Amino acid sequence: MRVWIPVSVEQFNEFKVVGVLTANHGYAVTEGWAQTWDESDPEVLEAEILQEAGLVSRLVVVAECQGDVKNPETGQISIPNPIAKAQIQAIFAATEAQPQEFLWFGPTEPEEALVWHSS
Repeated sequence: MRVWIPVSVEQFNEFKVVGVLTANHGYAVTEGWAQTWDESDPEVLEAEILQEAGLVSRLVVVAECQGDVKNPETGQISIPNPIAKAQIQAIFAATEAQPQEFLWFGPTEPEEALVWHSS
């Protein structure tokens, strides 16, 4: 399942060094959550779930990983296992001045994402 994972700077720095992301929870476009929107376009729903994750942190990692749905209405997912670098599909970062304006970074651009987040 594709999961949007809000991460702290500390988690992100550890991921850069170790190559494994340890996180307990994230957000996914669950059927229950998607039904609360008057929208069926997957890209729009993914943009909205990014905003949900962005309420927790201005750094959000998107990964294909296993997860257990904690709350289908809110899209909250528990993540039982660490996430390998190869599972990371994207990194989103927002600045403090514009916390809801996320910029996309590829999985090979963690340094650039962190610089943007810190700007």
